[in-house]
Amino acid sequence: MKKNFYIIIISVLFSITVWVSIALSDEYYSIYKLPIAIIDLPSGYTVGNDLPETITVRLKGDGWKLMSFELGSSKFFFVSVKGDSGLITANLLNNVENNPWFTAGINILDINPKNIRIVVEPIAEKKLKIIPELNLDFKEGYSLASKVSVQPDSILVRGPASVIRRMETFRTKEITLKNLDQKTTFLAELEELRGFETEQKFVSITLDVQRIVENSVSDIPVNVINKPVNVDVILIPNTISCTFRGGVNILGKVTLNDIIATVDYNTVISDTLGFVRPEIQSPENINLLSVKPDKLKYVIKKY
Repeated sequence: MKKNFYIIIISVLFSITVWVSIALSDEYYSIYKLPIAIIDLPSGYTVGNDLPETITVRLKGDGWKLMSFELGSSKFFFVSVKGDSGLITANLLNNVENNPWFTAGINILDINPKNIRIVVEPIAEKKLKIIPELNLDFKEGYSLASKVSVQPDSILVRGPASVIRRMETFRTKEITLKNLDQKTTFLAELEELRGFETEQKFVSITLDVQRIVENSVSDIPVNVINKPVNVDVILIPNTISCTFRGGVNILGKVTLNDIIATVDYNTVISDTLGFVRPEIQSPENINLLSVKPDKLKYVIKKY
């Protein structure tokens, strides 16, 4: 019984092999979208204009040849600039011979577009600031407590001179992180732009994620600045309370000495309402929510 079973399996596999072999011997039509790769650039030059992301090639060939193309490693359409620079109009049909996948048994019936314009220009380099592309989602009650840290914050980029001279920043690829509730450090890959090279492929990004809380600081003295030596300004009251929001590890370290409240004498003498509002200086990465009282009366004394 087992012997008959194996014979049946072998017969089925043999039949399938024969059928596939016969089927792949026929001619087929197929359409492919291939990315463009520019070759034979002169030393110190690169492509300085936008090219089509892909070209469309309609092929005819026997099944075996098209299968070899499908399974091959080269999935680009190579276009040669033959060491030239400046504005070049390349006919894609004339570049078929530059493509190793084009062999006997494959016919190109159509290429779209027929021609492409290529600007070949000198390479320049410039230090550019890194901008991380982040899509962040936090656990309830958590958020960034300070600015996103990028190391290094700028890198040397090489690319077409006419383009890079107008650039000030260079972006990372988009990164999505969800349910964040603690400080996180990770590597972000830099975006890939045709004709550009970067001195490194990754940067380190640190997200200072903390629980966001509110806290009040009371009895903050308000000082009058820029007043003449023969003038005194008495504020009523002369202390205030401020409420701040920020990361628990940052806000928890804020003390009375970290908050500076002032009133400018020039604001006092130009006032027409009978009160002034204090200006508040606080540590970085905390947000001022409220000031109580936010209006101060005053008395001016001259000596």
